[in-house]
Amino acid sequence: MKVSDKMIKAMHNEVEKFCVPELCRLMKETKDPFVNVIYDCEPLEKKFWNNVVLVGDAAHSTTPHCARSTNMSVLDAAVLGKCLENWGLENLHLALSDYQSARLPVMAKIKQGLVLHDREPFNLKNSSPEDCHELQQRNVPFFADVPLVLR
Repeated sequence: MKVSDKMIKAMHNEVEKFCVPELCRLMKETKDPFVNVIYDCEPLEKKFWNNVVLVGDAAHSTTPHCARSTNMSVLDAAVLGKCLENWGLENLHLALSDYQSARLPVMAKIKQGLVLHDREPFNLKNSSPEDCHELQQRNVPFFADVPLVLR
């Protein structure tokens, strides 16, 4: 979304409240800033209805900023495939129930912004080296999780 000069000034003032000076400077030096609007929604309570199954982006309310979407899609497909293999098409409802049981707990924990109930939101200004380490992609919660059905 293209932004007005007024919006840019407001963003520059706001960023100084929570970002380190280097990031503030980078943002102020950006010639054509834009706003990437992301709607944060609650996870769904079900992942299948009759013979319709949600996988990947349709099943997850994940932010695009952690590259989690592709990983979740691959895991969903792998778990769904394994459940179908285990139960067979003649027991489709059981296979889909198994898939939902395996993936729903993970899907319910992940939402845009990765809000975790046992943590304060990340703050660049007062973050420790340990906090920054956790932000590395391989340390993002649930990023490297392998569902039990695939082990």
